[in-house]
Amino acid sequence: MLSIRGADSVTRLAETDTERAATVWLAVGIVQNVLGGGTELVGGVWNTLASLAGLRRRGLPSALNLFGVFIGLAGIVTIYPDFEPLNAVFGLSQIVWFIWVGVVMLARRSPELMPSAT
Repeated sequence: MLSIRGADSVTRLAETDTERAATVWLAVGIVQNVLGGGTELVGGVWNTLASLAGLRRRGLPSALNLFGVFIGLAGIVTIYPDFEPLNAVFGLSQIVWFIWVGVVMLARRSPELMPSAT
C-alpha cells in the first residue's frame, strides 16, 4: 500500500519537480524497508515470543511451536545484510505457520468456544 501511494505521489510530483520527486521516492523506500521490506526484526521477535509462549503453555502442538521459533529466528537474523536471503524463508514459512495455527485452532473443540445450552 505504501509503495502504491508513494509511487502515485512521486509520479504526480515528477511532472513539476523531478529533483523533489527523487527525494520523496528515497524517503518512501526507507519507510517501506523499515516496515518490513528490508528486515523482519519485529515479525521475527513476535513469532519467536508467541511460539515460546505456546511451548510454555502447551496450547498448540510442540512441532508447530518449534517451527515458529525457527521462523522467528530466521526473521531476526535478517537485520544482518549477509542473511538477507532469509527474508524469503521467513515470509514463506510464516504463511505456512499461520495456516497451520489456523487449522489447529479450528480443529479444536474447546468448551469455551461452544454455545451454551442455556
